[in-house]
Amino acid sequence: MIIVNPGPEDYHMHSSTFSDGFSSIDEMVRYAGEIGLKKIAITDHSQITLDLESIAKKTFRDIINYWENVHNDVQVSFGVEGDLLNEEGNICDHIQDIPTDFLILSAHTQKYAGRPDRITSAYIQALKKHHSRIKFIGHPNAHYFSEYVDMDELIRAANDYGVPLEFNCSVFIRNQMDLRQLEIMLTKANQIYVNSDAHTLSQMKLFRPRGLLYLKQQGLLG
Repeated sequence: MIIVNPGPEDYHMHSSTFSDGFSSIDEMVRYAGEIGLKKIAITDHSQITLDLESIAKKTFRDIINYWENVHNDVQVSFGVEGDLLNEEGNICDHIQDIPTDFLILSAHTQKYAGRPDRITSAYIQALKKHHSRIKFIGHPNAHYFSEYVDMDELIRAANDYGVPLEFNCSVFIRNQMDLRQLEIMLTKANQIYVNSDAHTLSQMKLFRPRGLLYLKQQGLLG
């Protein structure tokens, strides 16, 4: 198994600028530099989540085309945590109709409208349609749908399409992860990302190091 980002790189976090995070993009970037991160992706929730959860629009998404990091040398990307919508593998991959080059595929309750017992097939259909754009599958072993996900089948499909899966440190630390499925993922996935899924600055600082420590204790990280 390859850990894609074993160093100071975190590719899953949420801002108050576009989503349900507590801090603005500039606050997050400044703090990322303070805690030693070198690369980050700010991956706010897709439009269906913003609409269904009544998250207010604070600014226009196209501002990311003009934003520059004036604070430090952290490399910043803007992405979207996209939503799996149905059994046909359709997804919501945008904020304010602006798509992204850094797309996470995640499944969340209420946003996924298909039958829960067909979620594995839905993931695989989404991979078939969109694998060239998906950076990784977000928190695949979270409790949202863990009782229905066939992790072996999902991992086989992800490996075949060359799409990594995510070890989500927030879900892990908050005891919202199916540990049996985590063991399968860490045993059989070809590639994983290790990310904080931070919604606060303290989570940016604390969550990912604790996840990396767990992987080291499991003998998966030198």
